[in-house]
Amino acid sequence: MNAVIRESAADFQLIPDDLWRIAPEENDALPSLPNGAWLYPLVAWQKEAAAIRARGQKFGLWLKPDTPPIALEALKANFVADFALIALDFPVFTDGRAYSLARLLRERLGYTGELRAVGHVLLDTLLFTRRLGFDAWAMSERQNAETALAHLRSLSQSHMMRHPYQ
Repeated sequence: MNAVIRESAADFQLIPDDLWRIAPEENDALPSLPNGAWLYPLVAWQKEAAAIRARGQKFGLWLKPDTPPIALEALKANFVADFALIALDFPVFTDGRAYSLARLLRERLGYTGELRAVGHVLLDTLLFTRRLGFDAWAMSERQNAETALAHLRSLSQSHMMRHPYQ
């Protein structure tokens, strides 16, 4: 994965070499994955949750924007809190469906772990993603993570982050 910006208690930090990787959706590939921190696509998680847990390693969930909200409601019974990280994909900058999924995860399902925006996350939307509960951002390769970090730090000093209009 690319460089990641993560919000901590006091500031935003740039993690240049994030260790999380996205697992393939094909379930037959799961047993051959090397040790490490993996983000499992929802399809793989639904079919192989027991085997993934049995690996005894940190695991996360990677969600595409077309994930039906009812599928997330079903996760509540499957211990949504056990995910160390949930990554929501923004495949193109005009696709905002991940905003709705983030709100559902935070407000209705009570997810308190790291919620990461992945892909085409525009600088202009960083404030809004944060207000919806995102606390980490993996910028695309074409974006400059240091610029995004400076933008978030600037926003954190402004009234906009502390006192939103809505």
